[in-house]
Amino acid sequence: MSKKVLFLLMMSLLCPASVFAGEESPWEARLPFESATIRYTISGMEDGTEVLYVRDYGREVATYHTTRKTLLGMSMVNETVDIDNPDWLYQFDMTERTGTKSVNPEKYMIEEYNKLSIAEQKLVVENGEKMGVAMAEGFGGAVEPNAKKILGYSCDRAEMMGTVAYSIHGSGIPLFVESNMMGLVMKIEATSIDVGKVADKYFQFPEGIEARFDPQSDAIAREMARQTIAGLKDPESIKKQGGIPLLQGQEHQITPEEQEQMQQAMELLKGMFGTQPQQ
Repeated sequence: MSKKVLFLLMMSLLCPASVFAGEESPWEARLPFESATIRYTISGMEDGTEVLYVRDYGREVATYHTTRKTLLGMSMVNETVDIDNPDWLYQFDMTERTGTKSVNPEKYMIEEYNKLSIAEQKLVVENGEKMGVAMAEGFGGAVEPNAKKILGYSCDRAEMMGTVAYSIHGSGIPLFVESNMMGLVMKIEATSIDVGKVADKYFQFPEGIEARFDPQSDAIAREMARQTIAGLKDPESIKKQGGIPLLQGQEHQITPEEQEQMQQAMELLKGMFGTQPQQ
């Protein structure tokens, strides 16, 4: 499973309370601008820049990332392009000339949410608000809405597992991230936000690179979304099961790395629903 897909699935569970006030679903939060270009500096483990191109109030985002790091005396360049929309996530490695695509995990979360009755949706929202905060606190973290203004925009502060992030209020767009985990330091800081139309060229795929689809990762993301919404609707049922079970019949079809990433996600979800990971 793509690490980005896993990350987005986890972040969809940690939506701030303001996001859960969306009119259509908890994932329909909008940015305070329709289109913008956000520039960042990156320092620490890697040094470089990142540019975020935003359209349709954040429903479409293209990220151009270029950094350099030194490992064992060798300089290594990391150049990537990510293009996200409500349906798909595309990732391109410009150095290796490879690409992948996966269904946006939020799409599956929304599909499962929309299957619920109005009463069940309300229950999911209430449980999501409680469990998102509880999950952060369980990892020694905290969430503070409207904690600080950065570049003129009110930002929510989230702290968890050695990372502090300030994101534009009610959104997943960070303007400042500082991480110090096991001595590995990284800082990402927005330096400018230029509000205005963004050229179509930034959302076009890099020429000569094919984005390959991984059906097994897609099946995992779909099932995790189903289980997550079911758990938010009825947390007690998850407790009785001893946590969210691993996907039956999938374990032998995925790589060891994917198994590890999936297990990490499941352990997070177990903690979220009040059960402890097995030792």
